[in-house]
Amino acid sequence: MGATFMRKKGIADMVILAGMICLCIITLYPVLNLVFISLSSMDEVMKSNGMMLYPKSIDLYGYKYIFRYAGLTDAYKMTIYITIVGTAINLVMTTLGAYVLSVREMPGRNILMTMVIVTMFFGGGLIPSYLVIKNLGLTNTAWAVMIPNAISAWLLILMRNFFQGIPKELRESAKIDGCSEIVTLIKIMLPLSLPIIATLSLFYGVGHWNEYINVIIYINDVKLSTLQVLLRKMYTSGAIAEIDGDSLPPPVETVRAATVVITALPIICVYPFLQKYFVQGMMVGAVKG
Repeated sequence: MGATFMRKKGIADMVILAGMICLCIITLYPVLNLVFISLSSMDEVMKSNGMMLYPKSIDLYGYKYIFRYAGLTDAYKMTIYITIVGTAINLVMTTLGAYVLSVREMPGRNILMTMVIVTMFFGGGLIPSYLVIKNLGLTNTAWAVMIPNAISAWLLILMRNFFQGIPKELRESAKIDGCSEIVTLIKIMLPLSLPIIATLSLFYGVGHWNEYINVIIYINDVKLSTLQVLLRKMYTSGAIAEIDGDSLPPPVETVRAATVVITALPIICVYPFLQKYFVQGMMVGAVKG
């Protein structure tokens, strides 16, 4: 009976493993197909109807063209600037807010938490938001993209839960030693919060790297376009359509695929280094408090 059970368990494990392998292939193939298209000639892309198992020959024309494109450098600079500075602002504001809200004895804490939660379900609307940004003089600046989204309510709650999971005795011992709240935060809480900081950095960083809609709404200067705006131009332009004085020549699909690859590659390269902290931060921040 035991042997029969082990045999059935082994068959079940094989079925599950086969299913997971198929799921991985289904998930990864669109990404690999895009990479294969970016490395192929237009003739090969047309023959395969856009579904390639591998590139039969390496053609880097798409990458050569996109790196010659005048708007790529400006788009990369703008995207990197928004990602680094915006994420730094996000982390500072979210950390300060989460630390304050993690103190259960703070007067008015429940009212503040209610105000934070309300913003998760209700917003002021596009036109009021635009008028506020315009009246503050932030239109056509990078600040229009970074300041309005300085704090995510959900990530604030996630970090607050993480702080609440840290033993309160550590704070009390720091106060006994004469530490102020800011010193306690910097020297006690933050060194213990690397997992949740990595989690927030990844969420905020990916959000800024993929910034598109706010750039379209608040920024009209072409030099301040981000990579996602550039990618949209590539996909909404035809084979002979002009893009800011330049044209998108054949092979169109390989140029577009190359643009997607160089747009997504930096984030893909960063994620493996944060994966361990990301998973740990998500689990602890979600269940504590």
